[in-house]
Amino acid sequence: MAEPSEDDIELANELLAAWDNGQGISKSELERRHWNDGSSHGRRFDRFIRQALGTETTRSSKQTDRIADLEAQVRSLGRSPAGMDAPEWEVQLLHAREACLSGLRVWNDPLARFRTGAFSLLFVTAWNSIAIAMLQKDEAEWRTLDADGKPCLVHGAEQAEETMILVGRAFPGSGHHGLRENLQVWVDLRNAVAHRHLPALDVSVIPHAQAGLLNFENTVVEVFGPEFGLGESLSVPLQLSGFRDPGVLKSAKMLQASLPVDVQAVLSRADASPELLADPTFTLRVAFLPTVPASGRSPDAVAYFVKPGEVPDELSEMINQYIVLPKVGMTARPNLRAGQVTAEVERRTGFRFRHHHHVEASRRLRVRSAGGDGDTTHDLRYAEYITRIKQYLYSQAWIDRLVKECATPGGFETTTGRPAEPMPSGAE
Repeated sequence: MAEPSEDDIELANELLAAWDNGQGISKSELERRHWNDGSSHGRRFDRFIRQALGTETTRSSKQTDRIADLEAQVRSLGRSPAGMDAPEWEVQLLHAREACLSGLRVWNDPLARFRTGAFSLLFVTAWNSIAIAMLQKDEAEWRTLDADGKPCLVHGAEQAEETMILVGRAFPGSGHHGLRENLQVWVDLRNAVAHRHLPALDVSVIPHAQAGLLNFENTVVEVFGPEFGLGESLSVPLQLSGFRDPGVLKSAKMLQASLPVDVQAVLSRADASPELLADPTFTLRVAFLPTVPASGRSPDAVAYFVKPGEVPDELSEMINQYIVLPKVGMTARPNLRAGQVTAEVERRTGFRFRHHHHVEASRRLRVRSAGGDGDTTHDLRYAEYITRIKQYLYSQAWIDRLVKECATPGGFETTTGRPAEPMPSGAE
């Protein structure tokens, strides 16, 4: 789909403001004024605004919203709603989620003896399936074709391309270089350790495992929607290693040095550039810093992803990405669209709160970028910019804050730059 022109965006904003400002101008009337067409009964208006601004102007009933929420909950459990035939891509996506979660169960099992080997098998399977799901969703080719362009069959079933070919098609371009190289490590490890017992390998591959897992979760959420994410199924595992014996790190290094030469070659990546080594989608090192607050209450942060230069020199060799994880945790990751936010703020404040109010409020409160600046995530507690869909998603905490800021006419005007207008009696 072609990117909207500046003229389209300007017209879309003008139409949206005319329809959304309470003057009672209908979508059909606006279509007649600007396109001399009143035959689509608002559908052309909805489509134009969606394509130009990414804003939904269709308003579903409460029952429709409840059904959609229930369907999303069913999908989040890895199932398809009853009476609905899941498309092929959704079957592949559910397969990918199940393979990834199975790999994590093996990895976090304290009694596991074949951790890296089993995880690599399942993790590569997960990426294979998610790449097929993406290609099927986009109606792109994922099968192996013969010389006549017909799908090759294996025992009567269509044969998929090799994993790295599929991933190359689903994640093209330099922006996904780290992701592809990370998966190449797991493919190489799967091939190298499938029939070998190498427990010392588990510690060495943690940075690649953490980066790969975050790549997988981000892909699922951005491409298929928050309801398919794995975040609510995961938690930070409890740690013993390193908290008890100062010699643990030295012993681990000695074990890693004993790994077979071919396996060490997979991990060392002598051909890797400094840019690739610094790419968090290729490898991500995590440090757990145990802290006991004086109050005895739960600390505000449990893990640090640290960038070089932002920590003491003695830590910089083993930590390279710094992010503080607040109490809200991954389960509170923003997953609400702007239309859901505006509807809830209207309901709870009793004031008309539409798209333009929300945009201005989010900029004044520094939750999204100012006009003319590139969109990006500013505060993950309230909103996250999803690059693939080119939209912000918002959290329940953001709704609560807006309701608090806009609870009074004075607060509403300070927050949105516009006077508060009470909702008409009986309106939603």
